[in-house]
Amino acid sequence: MEGDFKTLFRRFCLDSSILGLKYFYIYPDTISRLFWAITMALILYMACLLTWLLHERFEEMPTRIAIENQYEPVRNLTFPAIIICSPNQITISAMKHFNKTLVEGKRALNLKIILPQLLGFYELVGDLSPRDLENLQNLITLNRYNSLEVMGMLPQSCDDFLKLCFFKGKRYPNCQGLFNPILTKRGMCCTFNSKYHYKKNKRNERIFNFKPETTSKTGLRESLIVVADYNPDDALAGTILNAGAIRLMFTDWTEFPADDESNLVHPNSESFHIIHPTYTYCSEDVMTLPAWSRKCYFEDGYTLPHFRKYHKSDCNLLCHVNELERLCHCTMIYVPNLYLSRACNVTSIDCIVKAKMQMNKWYRTEQCDCPRDCVSFRYRVEMILGNIDALPHIMFNPYSDIVFNKTTTIMQFLVPSPVYVKQKQETVMSLITLSSNLGGVFGLCLGCSAISMLEMYFYIYLLIKNNIKKRLQNVLKNKVDSE
Repeated sequence: MEGDFKTLFRRFCLDSSILGLKYFYIYPDTISRLFWAITMALILYMACLLTWLLHERFEEMPTRIAIENQYEPVRNLTFPAIIICSPNQITISAMKHFNKTLVEGKRALNLKIILPQLLGFYELVGDLSPRDLENLQNLITLNRYNSLEVMGMLPQSCDDFLKLCFFKGKRYPNCQGLFNPILTKRGMCCTFNSKYHYKKNKRNERIFNFKPETTSKTGLRESLIVVADYNPDDALAGTILNAGAIRLMFTDWTEFPADDESNLVHPNSESFHIIHPTYTYCSEDVMTLPAWSRKCYFEDGYTLPHFRKYHKSDCNLLCHVNELERLCHCTMIYVPNLYLSRACNVTSIDCIVKAKMQMNKWYRTEQCDCPRDCVSFRYRVEMILGNIDALPHIMFNPYSDIVFNKTTTIMQFLVPSPVYVKQKQETVMSLITLSSNLGGVFGLCLGCSAISMLEMYFYIYLLIKNNIKKRLQNVLKNKVDSE
């Protein structure tokens, strides 16, 4: 195809699949060309605007979570960490033992009146006496104790609280070997299948080389059964929490105990806790996105103080702790791997309670950036509650050696289904989706397609070819003329 730029451009406009260009030459009058020029400019602007809106939509939400499989088979499924908290957080027996160990200071303090104020570490306690708290702190310091030791010493122990356990059909008296003590924002609790524990007379720490409990089967035979009694006769007056109800918390075994998924179980009852796991992971395309784009963190993608590896629930807890630290100039005692020199002491309780009561004024979720976990197990728990009045009448009673009181509770934790939900976080637009969307936009507005791009490249090639050919002809002509 011969011709200069003007000729080739005319042929391109007449033969191209891009709509509208041919009308510049079919209707050469000024008004027609002006009309089609304005029309083509507006249509091109609309196509670019739609493309920009598509890009903004991708920037706003580049990924989505879709259910990949509702029937993922249970194979070596990890049990959740189950945290059971006794409502008896200050016992009479522990108070007497603590009093016997005191050898220095003002030992005439009325501990029965002062010790209940220690619940201010966890609850909104009224009628605080700063003078009493200061006297108690002086007594603790003179006897070489610290607040962590005292708060770990006073609550009901797990050995006394948990009477009997069954796990995968095996009997565990006092649940020994299954549960460890742990200090949480709800007080001293007993935790099953968690990598965190309360190291006696020290602080919360990780258990090195911890291996979580898993299961490949479901149903009652694989369940965890716990019999607990909070023994109110051994509690100081006014220190029973939650009206005697036992608090349960469920988290992943890698996370510190949090009450995002929590239940309260009333005494003198039997409860069934039906666990529904959901697993979420990321596609390879999402992994390559920066954290600000995918809006989630991998556990080794961000280092959290006190926790090292990142988890959303740990981050949320740390935000709360950091705000209290800013207001009261000390760190809450339940934070793991805590330096004792930074731990809140007894005299800080008054500030902690006042800060919590004013939380609506200073705590803002937008100030705490805690993206969700890119890879996680979440456990939704349904609870069915009944009484234990018929227990003496059953044919086979596995609890025959346990003395049941009005404060005794039976709790059963089970995964009922052999399948669970598996979710996948994927990009909203892959390369194929992006090509389809752009093709749809420009095809709708201009009639463009992939062949239109090839036509443009072809005519550019012809223009370059003709220019080179013309230059060579001029060089040959000048050479002949010179000879």
